[in-house]
Amino acid sequence: MSDLRQAVLQYLEQAAPVAQAFWTTERARCRPTLIAACDVLYALILLGCGDLLVPEAANRFTSLLSNSRLAGGVGRGAGRPLNIHLSAYALGTLNLLLALGRAVPEDAFRDSGWRVGELVDPQTLRPRWPAYLSHHSWRVGHWIGGVPSIIKSLWALSPGRAARNGLPALDSVLRRSDELIDSETGLLRAYRLETPQRLFRLAYRLRHDPDVGDIGGVAHLHWVNYAAGRLPYKSAPALFARTWRVLQRRPFIEGVPYCLDFDVLHLARTSLPQCASIRRQFADRVRLYVEDVSRFYSGRLDAGYSLHKLPGGLAALHECAIATGEDEVPGLQIPPVDVAKQAHWI
Repeated sequence: MSDLRQAVLQYLEQAAPVAQAFWTTERARCRPTLIAACDVLYALILLGCGDLLVPEAANRFTSLLSNSRLAGGVGRGAGRPLNIHLSAYALGTLNLLLALGRAVPEDAFRDSGWRVGELVDPQTLRPRWPAYLSHHSWRVGHWIGGVPSIIKSLWALSPGRAARNGLPALDSVLRRSDELIDSETGLLRAYRLETPQRLFRLAYRLRHDPDVGDIGGVAHLHWVNYAAGRLPYKSAPALFARTWRVLQRRPFIEGVPYCLDFDVLHLARTSLPQCASIRRQFADRVRLYVEDVSRFYSGRLDAGYSLHKLPGGLAALHECAIATGEDEVPGLQIPPVDVAKQAHWI
């Protein structure tokens, strides 16, 4: 086992022992939080440790999921409703289990009574999002990208129920979602008025870079466009230019590797122009990223690094291998996982 993989597994044992046991220990009766279970499953898959899962893993997760109500009322759970992001993430976990050859139980979803109108406007087929958040691209992206992700997952996991409950076609929802992308910038524009947006960006800059937040917002939608084969993206050249500028930061986009790094790397790879010199520069930058993230995960993982950051950071490492055409992920010695295609969400 590689040193990098061993270091991350040791971190999981310390940071998420209940969730790790949930997936890997026979006759375990532990009940992790849903998000911790999803985080650990993604991490195990991205570490190439899917063989550690117990035979009843899919049944266990479906039972855990039954304690919560998925967005749109599609699941059998009657508990506290899950938000769009966590609903998409839970369905992504089922997608990864299916990719491992683990059958998803038929009773994971309701036969009828899905509330599709909670996901999309029935007239426009656009994803619904809270109007008061329209100025916040990164958060709104969880709805504008998360709803198509949920729809894609449901058509894959339970097509018969999706059809009977009137779930719209994915392509129709994605086409309407693309209308929310600004033609000049390639970024989401869910807001209407420019002045409030400028004021928000000034306030947001006190904690995060709003330009990076904009990229993270549209990335949520483009994960699904990519998984659905809808390339090139709308205004891809402008989007790449902005993404490439952000990618010059080192070692990571922010202080530690997490999903934002995956967002930027994935958008850059999937909107990369044909120019040979740009492609060489991109490959060079990706190799530096591999060095930095491998060094971090081999020696700097501790309790200060939150569990939910791990899947995004590992996915970024896989993204680097895909970008440079590697047969194996550096440091892990496993074939890369194209997580946006397999899970449709992260």
